[in-house]
Amino acid sequence: MADAKRPLESKDPEPVAKALAGTLEPQVLNHRPRSKRQKVQGPPPPVPNRPRQCHFLQPNKNKYCSLTTKLGNKFCGEHSMYESATSTTSSDGTEGTNGGPDGQAIRKRIPCPFDPSHTAWADDLKAHLYKCNARPRDAAAHFSKDINLTLPNPKRSIETNDVSAAETGSAESATTSSTVKPDILATLSQEQLMSLIKKIQDSHAKHVPEIRTLILDHPALDERKKILKNIKHAHQQASLLGHMKRLDMLNDSNTCYVEFGAGRGELSNYLKIAVDDHGTATFLLVDRTPSRNKFDSAILGLEEIKSLVKRYTMDIKDLVLAKVPELRKDVTATQRTLPVKDAGSADKTENGDSQDGSEYVEKKPVVAISKHLCGGATDLTLKCLTSYQQSERKHSSLPSPVKGILIALCCHQLCHHYMYPNQQFLKEIDISAEEFVYLTRMSSWAVCVNQTKTEKAGALSEASVDSETSSNNSPAACDDDHRIEADSELENLSNNIPAMDSQARERLGQQCKRLLDIGRVRYLKENGFDAELVYYVDPETSLENLALMAVPVPSAE
Repeated sequence: MADAKRPLESKDPEPVAKALAGTLEPQVLNHRPRSKRQKVQGPPPPVPNRPRQCHFLQPNKNKYCSLTTKLGNKFCGEHSMYESATSTTSSDGTEGTNGGPDGQAIRKRIPCPFDPSHTAWADDLKAHLYKCNARPRDAAAHFSKDINLTLPNPKRSIETNDVSAAETGSAESATTSSTVKPDILATLSQEQLMSLIKKIQDSHAKHVPEIRTLILDHPALDERKKILKNIKHAHQQASLLGHMKRLDMLNDSNTCYVEFGAGRGELSNYLKIAVDDHGTATFLLVDRTPSRNKFDSAILGLEEIKSLVKRYTMDIKDLVLAKVPELRKDVTATQRTLPVKDAGSADKTENGDSQDGSEYVEKKPVVAISKHLCGGATDLTLKCLTSYQQSERKHSSLPSPVKGILIALCCHQLCHHYMYPNQQFLKEIDISAEEFVYLTRMSSWAVCVNQTKTEKAGALSEASVDSETSSNNSPAACDDDHRIEADSELENLSNNIPAMDSQARERLGQQCKRLLDIGRVRYLKENGFDAELVYYVDPETSLENLALMAVPVPSAE
């Protein structure tokens, strides 16, 4: 009779087979460096005298494991892997590794291939892998690896020897696009650098129009401003909500608001107050890493009917928005689970049904928001939204599935060529994959601080100087989370190009940023949106004070 507790081996055996073959890389448990002060290690404690206490010395705690061992063993089941390493001496004086009382070989424990933080019996590894809680799960329906990349990931293409890596240039330049060295510009000669600078300046003059400044406010942040000393974030959030109201993004309480790069979800929290939805709106929070002190419970609201709030901890590059269940109209605050699908539903994709054979369900209108969505995350978000717009327009009765987009832009130095959505625009301005790396690196000059002492003194003495070129003592430089410390590379370039002072570098950095942003605007316009760039706060509030705003173009019907 089969063991009822052991899962059937008819399940997907691929992860188990890879683990047994030793080709599965164990997951990394924690990327974060520990910030705690290292404790001074004291002398080891004496060997435990409690009967059958484990003899494994825990190095972090400097004490012995408190678990109980089996009779005749020195280590507990969790640490029994060390039992085989403890040699025993037989009656004739020879040493061996048989530690059992009857001369039997001790079972060996090895780290689990799925999760090395725990162990398993080596002779029963296959059974353990089938029931291990760390076994890789089936990917969710809304997950598709690298679905929102414009070009293949150079790292994966090189690892798999994929010839499609040639689309982004040579293997060497593709690797450089993914991992930019801090001193990458120092590899250019003076002629090459000056030629690239002229190309950027000419393209900026030709393609980038004048950008207007429009600073708005919203009463949802009034109470917050009264209790804060540093209200720069409140000013930014209030202006963004004001623009959402101006663009009619707050007038439908049945909307699904998706915050990309949500972090703690603070912007969605005040958006909840501004919408005043009474539990009818849906809030999706997407972020690559989990956050502490989240606002998720506050977004639920205090009314009897709570808003539908869902957080997805995943990379935007893998998100298929059309398959997120919370976007369905039949998933509401009162009905939070998906209806059971009909087992005999037929595939009717030509009649408007989904590809898996189930009947198509109408989606809620989507409004995408983000405050300071860094670098390539903005490009991935635009690709995700336009893909959703195209797929849903075939079936949806809405004039536009995406009702609005509002993204506060920043950190253009973190952009990647293979993520940038408007490759045609890069060809038009003659920027290659290699030059794209240099362009993104120079974009950081727009928000650089820590200039020379002479420049600091001059910035402090001139009241009319821009906040981006002022010293660290200025409010904007002290408060802004996206400023960049100037490095020795700038000094080296300044020596090679004497006429390029800090103001010229800042101006060139702004031109690099605006070129990338205008390409994003043109990409949205090509996909049916009326998009524009707006300075939504003054530079004293934030050095990254530009927002990308878009609403669908009204249909001709």
